[in-house]
Amino acid sequence: MSSHCEAWDRDDVVLDGCPEMGDPTFTPPSDPQDLPKINPQGINRRDFLRRTAQTGLALTAADFLGYMMNHGDPNQGRAWAQSVRAKAKEGANPHYLIYWFVEGGWESYDMFSPVETPNNIFPNNRLSKEQMSKERYRVLKWGQPGYDIKKHGNIRYGYLAEPGKDLFPEMAVLSSMHTGSFHSGERLKAHMGSYNLRLQADREPDERSVMQAFAEVYGQPYVLPNLSWHWWLSDGELNEVQYTGRKGYYHALGPAHAHTIYAGTPANLRHFLMRMQSNSADVVNRQIQNFLDNSHKGLVRDRDMETVKSYNSAREIYENLSSSGAKLNRSQLSTLFTDPALKEKFKVTSADELITYQSINGNKARTKFAPNTNVQAMMCYELLRANLSCAFWIETRDIRRFDSHFGRQNLWEKDRVTPRGQPDQTEMMKAQLWDPLHTLIELLKNTPDKTTGRPLYEHTTIVLTSEFGRTIHGDVDAILSMSIPEVDKQKMIDGQDISEHWKVTSAAFLGGKVKGDAQYGGIGERTLMAIPIMPDGSIDPAFDPLTGELKPGMTKSDKSFIPNHGDVNATALYLAGISHKDQKGRNDRAPLPFIKKA
Repeated sequence: MSSHCEAWDRDDVVLDGCPEMGDPTFTPPSDPQDLPKINPQGINRRDFLRRTAQTGLALTAADFLGYMMNHGDPNQGRAWAQSVRAKAKEGANPHYLIYWFVEGGWESYDMFSPVETPNNIFPNNRLSKEQMSKERYRVLKWGQPGYDIKKHGNIRYGYLAEPGKDLFPEMAVLSSMHTGSFHSGERLKAHMGSYNLRLQADREPDERSVMQAFAEVYGQPYVLPNLSWHWWLSDGELNEVQYTGRKGYYHALGPAHAHTIYAGTPANLRHFLMRMQSNSADVVNRQIQNFLDNSHKGLVRDRDMETVKSYNSAREIYENLSSSGAKLNRSQLSTLFTDPALKEKFKVTSADELITYQSINGNKARTKFAPNTNVQAMMCYELLRANLSCAFWIETRDIRRFDSHFGRQNLWEKDRVTPRGQPDQTEMMKAQLWDPLHTLIELLKNTPDKTTGRPLYEHTTIVLTSEFGRTIHGDVDAILSMSIPEVDKQKMIDGQDISEHWKVTSAAFLGGKVKGDAQYGGIGERTLMAIPIMPDGSIDPAFDPLTGELKPGMTKSDKSFIPNHGDVNATALYLAGISHKDQKGRNDRAPLPFIKKA
């Protein structure tokens, strides 16, 4: 028996007595009338494969799909066929996942990782040069009404979160969170989770982004299951030559219905859907017929095993395009994303629907090929309402808009006395997050799901996060210890970035399954670091919850930990009804069960 027959050995079924499969000269009869009739539901896998090799041209799409639904394909087995049936039942309990990613790094100390500190930009608050590492730099208005740390219900928050406080009763805030400080690396981890993840390594078949893992479970019934408005290589730190193929973020992990689809602008996505509607039948026929016409070749030549492995992909193309694409209403598609009333609700201008280009670190200008976040949110709502999609990655359009680097010398005017303060992200946060998020949630709460009749919001999980936070200080001790002239030390101190990438950040969860008015963890106002939390979400009792320091005579609990992007990803899937053991991918972090409503 040739080696490829062994590859088809599943469930202890061996393809014995199959000489044709080792004969490269074998061809099936040319006239289908001469071929025996096949009942795909009445034969076993071995017979089906043998007859496929002999009579491939006689198999119709109905035969092909009928067999697969009853027996599974040779790669997946009967368990796969059963999982397909389970998907039909899951349609009665829909799930939707929305990530809202503030790319560039929000100021988490003024968001969901609040800390109360002095503001050392004012002359009477300045410390000596020897103590400069202890200085804290805040925005110019720090301490004024609207620019302070507050508490609403059980949630303590900074002024950047003030516009969203009306959502706190249904929000769970994760304040203790630790990341890295490299844009590309942390962006990738926000997608993929926590494990031995290397940027330039090829993504392996068992890896998944959080959205791919979600869509793999719930995405099959949808035309465009997993939509994203990020574009990986828009990050100016990445060399396009080094990140080809499966490197970095790879869109095609998991089955076809889990793959990332880049949504683009309203006009582009509308055109794509209309083309799918008009051509779906032709595409299906071509794909299925191509499989049927050539299936025997894949079964008789080792080098064509990849063709045989495409069984499942061909079936998914057939189902997605014939049962979904053909059902699209062309007149409805032609008006998609053009409703004046919706545009007014989301405050959409013509400029918001365009893409923007930006150069980073002197590299050529790049773009995410995405409209503004208010347009993304509007598109998300319309696609949910039309039951066309279930997973959405919304991301700020302008590359590094929140990447607010700031040299210490810029904290003051040229006289080095009159304060300017840190960059203020308030208006950006309001325009890029809070305003469109409020509109989206309001509409989700007031729109019934087509399947259940319940508000879409009840079936939705929303995650708010960023790749990392930003500093409000700068350590100068290393500079002061250098054996260089004082004037050179001063230049280095003045030029030090005091709004740098920082590993302290946060996340928040919203949706029908989230335990609202809840906050977990905190940041030490002396350490400026995340405080470890216990498995129930409480702060490790060995730490002072205000300063963040270990209490005298105590040691960190063996059970306490500091969450990262992996914990957030696992929790998002858990809130969407995917148990930890069923979560696909390599993320090695477990969900935070206390986020979920009892």
